[in-house]
Amino acid sequence: MILEDIIIFLATQIFSNAPLLLGIIACIGLILLRKPAGDIITGTIRVILGYWILVVGALKLQDVITPLATWVGEAVGVTGVQPALWAVFGIGLSKYGTECGIALILGFIINLILARITRIKTVHITGHIMLIVTAFFVTAAAGYGFNTLQIIAIASIASGLYYWLEPYLSYIVMRGNDRLTDKWALGIGDGFGNLTTAWLSKKIGKREESTEDIKFPAGLEWLRDSQIAIAVFSTFVYLAFGLVAGQKAVEKFSGGTNWIIYLLLNGIYFSASLSILLYGVRIFIAEIVPAFNGISTKLIPGAIPGLDYPTMFQFAPTGMFIGYLVNLLGGILATLTMVAIRSPVIVLPSIFMNFWTGAMLGVFANAWGGRRATFIVPFLWGFIAPFGWAVLYSLSGSVLMEAHVVLDYTGSLFPWGIPYCLVLWFLRNVLGIHG
Repeated sequence: MILEDIIIFLATQIFSNAPLLLGIIACIGLILLRKPAGDIITGTIRVILGYWILVVGALKLQDVITPLATWVGEAVGVTGVQPALWAVFGIGLSKYGTECGIALILGFIINLILARITRIKTVHITGHIMLIVTAFFVTAAAGYGFNTLQIIAIASIASGLYYWLEPYLSYIVMRGNDRLTDKWALGIGDGFGNLTTAWLSKKIGKREESTEDIKFPAGLEWLRDSQIAIAVFSTFVYLAFGLVAGQKAVEKFSGGTNWIIYLLLNGIYFSASLSILLYGVRIFIAEIVPAFNGISTKLIPGAIPGLDYPTMFQFAPTGMFIGYLVNLLGGILATLTMVAIRSPVIVLPSIFMNFWTGAMLGVFANAWGGRRATFIVPFLWGFIAPFGWAVLYSLSGSVLMEAHVVLDYTGSLFPWGIPYCLVLWFLRNVLGIHG
């Protein structure tokens, strides 16, 4: 039991505690660079501080976005499968905590070994996403009837490959683009989405026409300030959805504030929350990238860290917002289409991931295809992804199907989730497992 307790502690208190994990990584990197004690302490604290400021902004954004999900569900008038990251994580950790912890640690070791011995040098260090994905691998395997040792073996190998390759998919289209960066990769679940977005954006867009250079009439020059522009456009979005949902639906969230005033203020709250997030990003990136150089120099030469979504938003704040909006519209259209064709699985819009994924795709679309691509490509992914989630839900095993949830990363479900479940199905038949 002592070994099991240690494994669970490492998984839940270190690896899943992103600020602590990143602080430890920064500290090790600075020590390897032989920095003075004062610089090590300062750099470590600033990484943790920057990440926490980033998290505060992200949580505020989530609070502002949450009402939209309810309004959309009520407007569509159906119940169905909910795409959710944290629900999958919660099920996995509550039912199979030991398996998740062991698979996470073994998977990370596999990632480090592969980064050391191969030409692909990406190292996934976005701890909470690592644990979410591993929880999916574990829970899906359990749903197919594998025993504990089989679950750990399968999920560990899948996790290690995922940690290693998924950031590289984004890095392929981040390097060599002057609107992005080659200083880090992305440890998120949208690598394939970013890759295809860059490819399609080059085909259909005009890169020279950036979203960040949108020209406004003389009387609207004040909209060139991205904070103001996002606040104004967000207000229109909240008014549109809120008026459709109606007064009663809005008042469930307004906390006694007049429902129209609440809608007007939420757009400003959205912009303010995003500003907090981006401030945290600047502090975090300024410290973690140089510190990680210590690891890449001493332990894994050329290592590239896989970081979280918000680290990219600074490159195109306007493109980020456009990507979110059109991705959400694509998701709503997909749900309505499923209802119209009487699909056996109805996937509801995932407002939370429409923001993170849509915003991310908006940055990549603008970087490779300018504003035309930014309006088109995230919308297409918003429409396509729910149909992929419906397929993944049908394959994901009894545990997740009973909970009516599915892992909702745009793009990664094609090279990871669906093939993974097909491999589980094949192995179960080969081994004669009934689950």
